[in-house]
Amino acid sequence: MNEWPENFNFETDPVCQGTFKPFIENELEQLKQYDEQRPDDITYIFHEHAARVANNMRKTCLHMKLGDIVANNMYWAILPHDIGKKNLPVELWDTEEKPTDNLKKYRRTHTLLGAQIVQEYFPDINHPFKDLMIDIMAYHHEQIDGKGTQGIPANKLSKPVRLAAIVEAFDGWRIWRPHYADRDISIPAVLKRMRDEKGAEIFDMELFEEFAEMKMIEYNNK
Repeated sequence: MNEWPENFNFETDPVCQGTFKPFIENELEQLKQYDEQRPDDITYIFHEHAARVANNMRKTCLHMKLGDIVANNMYWAILPHDIGKKNLPVELWDTEEKPTDNLKKYRRTHTLLGAQIVQEYFPDINHPFKDLMIDIMAYHHEQIDGKGTQGIPANKLSKPVRLAAIVEAFDGWRIWRPHYADRDISIPAVLKRMRDEKGAEIFDMELFEEFAEMKMIEYNNK
């Protein structure tokens, strides 16, 4: 079975257009308002991160020749991946120092908080887009070695989730934060760090190389 979402078309599906699209747009507006409560000098702005991640997801799917429908379905499915963050205390995010393991674990409860939001809004809707959105939302911080946030093993992680984990992590590591100090956060440097320091323990490397190739083509064409 093909794991990529091609059994519906977000742009023409009436449930996607009439129900899920307004929900996502409203949730992202709420995330923007949440961001506005944070300090003025923050660099990791969640609603902007969401937009970049979704654009990179679309471009990666097109680079992989998965087609316009899959690329657009994946764009919309990953766009709300961080909405659970706004259900956590706003002061949790913007620390000067590197977050402790306990703080990082608490922050990453946003994955299940986001999935809970979707389930509570749409308890009676059965639709493949809902399943895809929840899958990405709940598991985008899982790892191939099974040592991610919830300890989900690789054989339980779908291809959309595996790709989401790569695209989302890349953007997170491209955003400078105080504890990064003088770390190189250029596109080539971040890709190298993901490949060499993180690698197959965390990421599906076949999908990673597809993503990396897309980003380097984009980088070299600027």
